[in-house]
Amino acid sequence: MNSDIENNFAEIMSLRQQMQAAVGSTKDQINELETQMREIMDPYVLKIQDLTDKIETSVFENQKSFKCDYGKATYRKEYIRNSWDNKRLEGYAEAGHDEIYQFRKETIVKAGVTVKVGE
Repeated sequence: MNSDIENNFAEIMSLRQQMQAAVGSTKDQINELETQMREIMDPYVLKIQDLTDKIETSVFENQKSFKCDYGKATYRKEYIRNSWDNKRLEGYAEAGHDEIYQFRKETIVKAGVTVKVGE
């Protein structure tokens, strides 16, 4: 079984190398076109970011969300987020305070397999 898995990995690596060789010049052309696109897009991206910053500043100063046909900007009030120090709570429970376990929720994470080739 292990040799079959190793052979599968070896074949994947070989196919990846063949694929890279087959698309090499096309990949270079794509990179060149992407560079040209970035050069064309940059002034637009900068202006869009400037306008977005102005919208955010205005909505933040007014502390009120805004919505129109072209989009919306949502204002979220400041709030306090609570979190718990799980390690310390478990230590507290183990030190004779079993009542804390009633507030604990456990979830089963199903087994899975992640395949990474060539890493």
